[in-house]
Amino acid sequence: MDKLRSGELTRKAASFFLAVGLHALLFAIQIGGYWRAGGDEFGYTLIQTRLVEIEPVRREGRAEQARPQPTPKPPAPPVEKPPAAEKPASAAEKPATKIEEVHQEKPAPRETKPEPGEIAKETPPTVDDPGEGKEQPVDGTTAREGEAAAGGETPSVPVLPPLGRASGMVGPIPGFTFPKNAEHLGIEGTVVMEIYLTPEGVFLKEPLMLASSGHGVLDEHARRLLASGQLRFKTAPEPYKLQMEIRYFYNKGNGKYEVEVVAVGEAAYLSTEEGGS
Repeated sequence: MDKLRSGELTRKAASFFLAVGLHALLFAIQIGGYWRAGGDEFGYTLIQTRLVEIEPVRREGRAEQARPQPTPKPPAPPVEKPPAAEKPASAAEKPATKIEEVHQEKPAPRETKPEPGEIAKETPPTVDDPGEGKEQPVDGTTAREGEAAAGGETPSVPVLPPLGRASGMVGPIPGFTFPKNAEHLGIEGTVVMEIYLTPEGVFLKEPLMLASSGHGVLDEHARRLLASGQLRFKTAPEPYKLQMEIRYFYNKGNGKYEVEVVAVGEAAYLSTEEGGS
């Protein structure tokens, strides 16, 4: 038991001296740091932080002095000019009196008293204006002109309805075969024909060729095609005309020569020179 107590005291004493030595070492280091801070040897300085309150600087704004506004000057009253004294009109400046023109009427024929022994002759009354006494129309025309105008009124011509597109005046178009002689030659082209029709849709006169295909074979075939009567046309109020294109071409899709008949443009009524009414 004594050994245990002595060992415990020894440990406590060692701990005490060790703690005292550490404190002394730390104190010596701190003292040496303050004294050696300005020398060449290494040292350290303990800096303690402090809180410093900074008061905000108050800037007193200078109140701008209000500038006095200048008072507007009242406008000067207009100076009235004295009226100019009127000069008396001289005798030369006086207006001349107007001379009124007097229109003298024709003097009445004097009555001559027949001498004794003469027979009195009656003079016929003179007529100054042959149209005097007759009523004149207000518009300036004479009665004869008014009667002629009333009797010569022409009735108004009724307005004809428009025919519209030429394709609408043609019935179903059948298929036509390509001419054999042209097919052997391998030629192509387009023929433009203008046809003249009666109100019943019948040919009024021979079609007119507007554009040739460049090949006489195709042009002649186009004439015979229209004259064959296979095309049907619609009726109209008056004779009319339209243009037809007959196209001769090679169809690459089926490898055949084909004929296509198409009505182009607008249908129109015939003029009097063309045979219309």
